[in-house]
This record gives sequence, structure tokens and C-alpha cells, in this order.
Amino acid sequence: MSHTLDEILIGYVNNKEFADLKFVVGKKKSIFYAHKFFLSLVSTYWRNVLYSEGWETRLTRALTEIYLPELEPRIFRSFLQFVYTRSVEIKGDLVFELRDIAKKYEIEELFKYCDEAFQKSLDNENCIKYYEYSCENKLEKWKDASIKYILDRSVSILKNHDCFTEARKETVLTVLKLKKLYAFEIDIVKSLINWSKRQKQKYYQNDERMQLKDILIEFKPLIKLGFLDFNGLEQVSNIGLYSPTIIFNAMMDLTKKYKVVVRPLTRSGAGIEDLKVLLLANCRRGQERVEHIKELVMTTGIQNVDIMNCSNQAPSYDEMLKYDAIVLRNRNAENLHNQVELGNDLAQYVEAGKGVVIIAINTLINNDAYRIKGRLQDEEFIPLQFGERVQQDSRELGEVLVPEHEIMSGVNSFKTKDYAHLIGTHDVRGGTIIAKWSNGFPLITEKTKEENFGTVVCLNFHPCSTKITSDCGKVWLENTDGGKIIANSVTYVGMKWHNKQKQQQQK
Repeated sequence: MSHTLDEILIGYVNNKEFADLKFVVGKKKSIFYAHKFFLSLVSTYWRNVLYSEGWETRLTRALTEIYLPELEPRIFRSFLQFVYTRSVEIKGDLVFELRDIAKKYEIEELFKYCDEAFQKSLDNENCIKYYEYSCENKLEKWKDASIKYILDRSVSILKNHDCFTEARKETVLTVLKLKKLYAFEIDIVKSLINWSKRQKQKYYQNDERMQLKDILIEFKPLIKLGFLDFNGLEQVSNIGLYSPTIIFNAMMDLTKKYKVVVRPLTRSGAGIEDLKVLLLANCRRGQERVEHIKELVMTTGIQNVDIMNCSNQAPSYDEMLKYDAIVLRNRNAENLHNQVELGNDLAQYVEAGKGVVIIAINTLINNDAYRIKGRLQDEEFIPLQFGERVQQDSRELGEVLVPEHEIMSGVNSFKTKDYAHLIGTHDVRGGTIIAKWSNGFPLITEKTKEENFGTVVCLNFHPCSTKITSDCGKVWLENTDGGKIIANSVTYVGMKWHNKQKQQQQK
């Protein structure tokens, strides 16, 4: 039976036949056999050691024994496999150890192999360890890759307690400072509490209440937590690491120090301030534009708005159900994450009676790479057909077809800086046009596909104002009512859900 060269070579890994080297590895003195010829082929270090002057004359009739007590046998076994086959399965921390061996033994091929393996083996369990290792060893490519991975999966990584809680303090600070880190605020707080419990002896006082208070106060400037309700307090109070009283009191101290608004626990349907909104958004020009939209949403009294980067991640359907309304704003310079799955989950969310506000620019652009897909589009939940993105000289509010509509409350004017930037379609797919641009294109549309479904509103204009950027002609003028349109739209779809809940409770 014939064998390939690879099969023959792997058969000589730790094989005593023809071996002229005997390695004694680790504290338990595990024995490994090897061949000088193969080692010298890949390693400048071993070539110089094994064939240095005088070495052969002393040990010509016996196996050369070499002691390596500092290495673990599993690491050395993988190293030998690479020496003979130029490949090895790398999992977990093995990539660090093999890279260190490659450096010590001057093996360029193993260096390159570890770089490739690093990219392939990044996962939620090891990404923070990989980041810390890359910082220690000044590996900029590894560092950048680790940071990108963390950003892309921030929600799941924060919830991965074993990964996050073992991070160093400086790493946690770095992660929370990342400009494009989008995660649920309450998940960040819960993750910090988990981390502090693991790290308390290293960084903080032994008194649990003071220690927890210290960490929350230290990290608060990096958390956008401006609002907390007793539902949130209850979530963090029952995670089982500190007593509920300690967590509750520490959170209350935090809210007082930073003037965080704390609402009492209320029943469903109490009012606008009780609405919970998720802003699914991205913008290649910086987080401040996404924060600008959040501020606009909150102008009618909504106090709880979470942000998630819709190019890096998407909420599950169960996560969506925690919110009364979702705002979707996609910037076409970045792909919309899981377009089909997200569209399917949003359709199910609307079927559950909850509302969605879509910023049409780019999200509904006729470009397969960036637009929303799945059932939300295919089954015509959206009150605006896909179209090309166009610019028009006409740049202000035109005919208002439903002047008494709640979205138009307090809206007296709307005007962009230089030109209208919109999805150029008149097809509202059975929906209602609430207001038009002065050139006749739909500006605000809505659709409730079936009686018990939630409502989808489309806003066919750029969401930012001159307050956040004055060098862009498509943004709306700050002294007009674009902000009211956005805030009223979110309040409208969210309160429809609350009012339905009230009616059902009264029955």
C-alpha cells in the first residue's frame, strides 16, 4: 500500500526509528524523539546548536538528550508536528505558545502559519485574550483584528462572562472607549458587575458595597446610561454575584452622583416616558451622528433609547420584543448585518403589534448589498418601494395629505440646506402618504398591513440636521421641524402598541 509523503513524514513525529535526538520536556519529563536533519531544515536556532563545533564528536554513538523543562508537552508535540508536516491544528492559546517558539527558535514559516491561524481561530471565548497578547507583543495586525472582532460581536462578548470577566482593567477600559461599540446599556452594567466580582481583590476594596460602588462610578463616564428604570435595577440586582441589596444601593448611589433618571416600575401603557426604543443604526462618519438621532427621538419625552450597530450585529427576535419601537437607519457605506434574517425578525416583530420607523435613505436603496431583505420587504410590510437614491433641487415640505396625523403634531416647516436627498419612488405599496416633498415625492408614509399588526413608518429624508454637520447640503435646517417628525414617528408607532395593550387589559 503506497503512502503520500505527508503520511510518511507524520509517521516520524515522535518516532524513535532513526532518531538522533531525545527531548525531555516539562516538569514531568515527557520524552519526545526527533531528527536533527528535520529540525535544522526549519530552524536556524537548532541548526546552529546541533551542528556547532564539537557537538557531534562528543555524542556520536548515543541519542543527544536535550532538556526543555520550561515547555509544556502538548506545546512541544504541536511544534514537532509542524517541523515534520508544516501544518498543525491550532486551538485556543496554542497560537501564542507556538508563536513564542517560532520566535525563540527562529522559524519564519511558523511565524506566518501562526498569523494565519490567529485570524481563523478568533472567537467569543478568546478574542480578549488575543487582544491582550497582541498589545503585550506589539502585534498591530493582531491587535486590529481583535478589536474589529470585538466590535462586530460586542453584545455576545459582553454576555460571555468567562471571556469578559478575565480581562485586565486596562482592556475593559479600552473596550468601553471604542467609538463604534454598540451594546445594550444594561448589558454593559451587568457585565461590569460580573467583571468586578472576579477582579475585586486585584483592583478594588474588600468591602463589597464600596468596591462595587467604586467600579460603577469609575466606569460610568464610559457608559451612556442616562436613564434607568426599576426593571433594569431588578435585572442587575438578581444576577447572583452580590446580594441584591448591595447592587441596588450601589446603583442608586450611581444614579445620584451622575443624575441618572430613575423611573418607578409602571404598568404597560402608562405613557410616552415608558416607551422603550431600539435604534438600529450605523454611520461611517462617526457615532456622534447616531447619537444625534437618539437625541431627536428623545425630544418628545421618551427616556429609554438603546443603540445597536446594524452593520455589525442584529438583535434576535426575543431581544426585539423588549422594545416598543425600533428605528432602522442604515448607511450604505456599511453592509446591513444579516439582511434576510433581520428582515424576517422585523416582520415577526410587526406581526406582534409593535412598530418600526425606517429611515429610507440607503435602507431602501435599490442596491442588493445594503438594503433590508427578508419578509419585511418580500411581504410588503414597508410603505415605500425600493428605488434609486436621487437629489432634487426642491428641498422643503410640500403637500400635507393628513394634517391631523400625530406625526405632523407641531410640524410647521421642514427644509434641507441645499437639496432634497431621497428614494425616488412614488410607489407606497398600499400604504398612506402623510406628507410629500414639494416636488411630489413621498416624504412621510405609513402602513399597517393587517388590523392587529404594528405600524411601519418610512421617513424619506436624511435624518441629520445642520446642528451636527453644516458642510452637507442634504441635511435639514436645525430651525425647521425634522426632529419633530422623527420623534413623533417613533412615539406614534410605540404608543399604538401601548394603547392596544391598555384596551386588552380593560376587556
